[in-house]
Amino acid sequence: MRCRLLLVLCATFALLAASCGGGDQPTDDTSGDGTRTSNADGEVTAGADADSDGSTTTTTEAPLAPPTTRGPAPILDVEPVTSIGAVTIIDGEPAYRGLLGQLDPQRNIVQAVALPPADAAPGIAPLTGLPLRDPSIAQRPAIVAKIDNTDKGRPQGALTQADVVYVTQIEGGTTRLVAVFHSQTPAEIGPVRSGRTTDIAIFRGYNNPIFVWSGANIVTGRIIRPYLMVDLGAATRAEYRRHPDRPGSYDLMTSPGVLWEIAETLEDGDAPPVQFEYRTQTTAHPASARAASDIRIGYAAANVEYFWDDALSVYRRVQNGTPHVDADEVEVRPVNVVVAEVGSISTGMIDTANSSVGEQQFIGSGRGWVFTDGQVIEVTWTKPSLASVPTWTTADGIPVPLTPGQTWVELAPAGATSFD
Repeated sequence: MRCRLLLVLCATFALLAASCGGGDQPTDDTSGDGTRTSNADGEVTAGADADSDGSTTTTTEAPLAPPTTRGPAPILDVEPVTSIGAVTIIDGEPAYRGLLGQLDPQRNIVQAVALPPADAAPGIAPLTGLPLRDPSIAQRPAIVAKIDNTDKGRPQGALTQADVVYVTQIEGGTTRLVAVFHSQTPAEIGPVRSGRTTDIAIFRGYNNPIFVWSGANIVTGRIIRPYLMVDLGAATRAEYRRHPDRPGSYDLMTSPGVLWEIAETLEDGDAPPVQFEYRTQTTAHPASARAASDIRIGYAAANVEYFWDDALSVYRRVQNGTPHVDADEVEVRPVNVVVAEVGSISTGMIDTANSSVGEQQFIGSGRGWVFTDGQVIEVTWTKPSLASVPTWTTADGIPVPLTPGQTWVELAPAGATSFD
């Protein structure tokens, strides 16, 4: 057994070394016929190697390194959810029947499938995998902002400068965005909208981020506020303004730079953990990957498409038939699209339009897809607790690496996603 364990560990470390590559700018260059050679200066050229006696030999290009688990998944103390009861938050108000607001953030309801992503290397943005212009930025908290996504709220401010954007479905079947800003400092973001209990499972995984929201109904606000985050929402701060050219209720804007300064003055907020695995030029896609250039996601009151642009290596986002652009008329072009099929339960609350207020369950485990580099990989997403970072793994438990850059995460109903 000891020998077998040593062999497994050696193989794991070998895969790790291969998948990490030789740095941010690999010098290896592969020719079209799959061969390469190195000259005396260490530069790599395609073709044949010259031996010391003047003869030549052909060197076959080594295969790309597969993704690696970086070790076994941790064994967690698991307390599954067997039933969901109702809890009275405020006397005289509807009882809350959701799950997320009743969970301890550290409670694991399922086992982990893989280790969470490793810490980012110095100088690398933890939420994009790209080099930072200022390495100190890595230590500031993420801003997790609730952003409108209806026709009245578009175009959104600086949406293309977010590191990660989540799409959530709210009452009436419309969608709302949870945009995470960290590596860039936009001048203005918005329109800022109200919170939902769905947001707890998102912001809690970012390690005490700044939460930007316009407020919530009295019960939802009472549920959200005890969870770890820096509450710099419009209900408690004055650093927001109404944009004169936007319609009412869709005009609340704020400045991330100002919010980061406030958090620094308060000495509150913590750096976010890495959310995804990232691949290098030497990392292969999983064997289950296949080409997919057109992604379609159908929400109850919104239709989303992503079209793979092979020339630019990006996904062009289209919502309800219109290309998605931000307020600077910059097209939304993420390099990754991740879909998690999530269930939804009623919170027991009703909005002003008499629609049931739901809560999407981005906790536990479910089916999903990773779209990256023009490929699609079916995955299992696993988020054991509210505070944990989700993993996205193949059927054999291997984390799927993304392309460094912006990622959109669609929290979609089961069966809502198709592609070809």
